Amino acid sequence: MKASPAHARHRRAIDPTMSNGTEGAPGAAPARSGGAVRRFLVLCFPTKGAFVLALLVCILAPGFLVVLHIHENPLLSPIDEGAHLDYVTRVEHGSIPRLGQRLQPSTLRVTACSGVALPGAGLPPCSSNRLVPQQFPGGGYSYESQQPPTYYVLTAPLQLFNEHVLGFGELEATRLVGVLWLAVGLLCLWAAGRVMGLAPGLIGAAVLLIGTAPAVIYQSAVVSNDAASVLAGSLVGLVAALAWRHPGRWTAPGLLVTGLVVASFKTTDVIAVVAVAGVFAVGAWLDRRRGQPWTGATKDFLRRWWPNGGALLLGGLVSAFGWVLISRHLALTNPKTFPAFGVLRTAPVDLTKIAQEALAMFGPVTESYAAFRSSARAVPPESLQSINLQAIMAKLLEYLLLAGGLAGLFVRRRAWYHWLGLVSVPLLYVGGVALGVSIWRSYAMDPGLSGRYGIAVAPFLAVALVAALRGIWLERGVWAFAILTFALSIYFMLAA
Repeated sequence: MKASPAHARHRRAIDPTMSNGTEGAPGAAPARSGGAVRRFLVLCFPTKGAFVLALLVCILAPGFLVVLHIHENPLLSPIDEGAHLDYVTRVEHGSIPRLGQRLQPSTLRVTACSGVALPGAGLPPCSSNRLVPQQFPGGGYSYESQQPPTYYVLTAPLQLFNEHVLGFGELEATRLVGVLWLAVGLLCLWAAGRVMGLAPGLIGAAVLLIGTAPAVIYQSAVVSNDAASVLAGSLVGLVAALAWRHPGRWTAPGLLVTGLVVASFKTTDVIAVVAVAGVFAVGAWLDRRRGQPWTGATKDFLRRWWPNGGALLLGGLVSAFGWVLISRHLALTNPKTFPAFGVLRTAPVDLTKIAQEALAMFGPVTESYAAFRSSARAVPPESLQSINLQAIMAKLLEYLLLAGGLAGLFVRRRAWYHWLGLVSVPLLYVGGVALGVSIWRSYAMDPGLSGRYGIAVAPFLAVALVAALRGIWLERGVWAFAILTFALSIYFMLAA
């Protein structure tokens, strides 16, 4: 579909290098005849080499790390994995958990027999004939019921397939679904980059950075709705890129539905929706007609922004706030006195504490992950593991993504990827503060903010980083960093 002159101006307003289409952008595939699906596939994979590269960085490399992590870490994650597993199995039985309910007997058995990677977690013996919730940390409550159901509803049938057809145990069968969540998310990120005009080598580097990042691998290897966050961010980026490239009547309803779906995976994924809506807002504002009164300029801005950014934002907010209201209605107890959260009510909380915790949001793919090593292994003090290179690389990755996001500060005429980064970075922090205040007020507890709440925004930072690279050596440097992260992850998971 050919873009209108007004839409072409809108796009050039935040990327003066773009023509009326993206055909002239670096890495864009030439126009070819055929159906819409075929043209899209040709755009994503213009050569056999591009297809092989996408297979490696989107599926094989990250999938191998996830499977290896599952194999090497049999203990339940201390980041609420048991409660997430309980949610999945309740969905299998045709219901969703409600705040105040206890964990199911099957979940108690898995927890007692697998153990939890949390020092001092007192658990009853696996051989006990009868397990009662009161024997478990937090009183054995199913305390993840405030999460939206989409991740669990889609995971449940795949878990059943892994368990009853492939023969895996309940925990492993559920964890392995994370490989699919991550692969689909990274393929969406690859497609979004290609629609944006990035060459396969550039978008491949961004995908590998995200696909091998510590927190991404960790969350994909345990039962958690954070496993869907890479897909959430990449999906909203892909749909927005398609709407930008092929404007038409479908733009508003398509982006409205996308916002609804993305925020239904995890409420915090709405931060990614707000970020993309913000980039659309920048374009609409820069493309407004100059010399108008403030009222006229505002109306002109809203007219341009509503069919894309406005619809997307509306969908995300309706989904996020709608589920909050539904979960509160379903609750069987007062969230502010829910005993499972008592451990987070031992110290006073104020805005200063929340503002400090929100700084962790700047590390969306590096904060809040466990060591890639079974906790049962001893680490010799003279070994490479004792240097903790993994933690060093994780911190460097955090700085690298922030640098890519803020690169637009140092140029005069900003392109789309500059605005994507400049909008995403502050939103990570602002979104973290807003989330912290919401949890504090709703549950009367310390929100315990961590970087994983911003995983959905991480793909935007990676894309902004590689799109801003200039020179083959910088591109090779990012590739080398991602490959080294991949290799170190394997070493730390396998080395004795």
